[in-house]
Amino acid sequence: MRWDRTLRRFVPSLARLTSNPVCKIALDLCDALPRLAFRELAGIPPNHLRVRVGVGNRVFANQVAFLTEATRFWTHFLHAGYCRLDSTIVDIGCGCGRYAVFLRDYRYKSETFSGRYVGIDVDQEMLDWCTKHFDRERFEFHRSPHTSQAYRAQGAPTPFYRLPLEDGTADFVFSVSLFTHLLEEELLNYCRESWRVLKPGGHMVMSFFSMEHPPPTYGGRHTFEFQVGNAHVENPAVPEAAVAYHEDFMVSAARRAGFDAPAALVAPGDVQPILWARK
Repeated sequence: MRWDRTLRRFVPSLARLTSNPVCKIALDLCDALPRLAFRELAGIPPNHLRVRVGVGNRVFANQVAFLTEATRFWTHFLHAGYCRLDSTIVDIGCGCGRYAVFLRDYRYKSETFSGRYVGIDVDQEMLDWCTKHFDRERFEFHRSPHTSQAYRAQGAPTPFYRLPLEDGTADFVFSVSLFTHLLEEELLNYCRESWRVLKPGGHMVMSFFSMEHPPPTYGGRHTFEFQVGNAHVENPAVPEAAVAYHEDFMVSAARRAGFDAPAALVAPGDVQPILWARK
């Protein structure tokens, strides 16, 4: 744990490191042989982008994890009726398409994803990759102007961003590990915008680091010892690298956005609870 903490002082955000040209080449070389051996890997992003969105400790062999990570997520939310294969879905913090790949490639008999997927991110390089590798009939990608030191994103001085959808047009708005990289004003912005674009009865689901139920890395890699407003951050120099919140603040944020009965849902072994809300 002590070694991990020391390392994090020098490398507070692995996402920042993947913007280094030498690091990019080194990481992407790990893909050379697997891509030759398995054609299924042709449609996934280069390794430096996969590492940028988070791969746990699998920095050099994460291809299978990238392809399968979203399976349980979509199995649950499609089965629970939060969305359907013809829904309008908004993924805030879409990265290089980790959760969009499942929808793009899903096929059973003649059944495919026929809805509208809207991906939002601050990282132009990842958005450029997605634009080239997802069909434009079903998938669209937009850049948020928010700033992020962790992702080297330079944006507008205001935290406000209007999602590129009309009021009441989305069925499902979600993010996976986005709120773990957002300070308070940006988080509140996305809660308000989620409520605006959702149809009545639509759902918002956002995962986050909880101070009441911290991740297994708490005490080692993560301490969240610095506070910026309601945000508990790991490194004040790069505050978006890792951010945690109290669960009552998260519920209050969703309620202030307009949701009637939001809740923080936690299960045993969760790395990140989810903020759940229905319009």
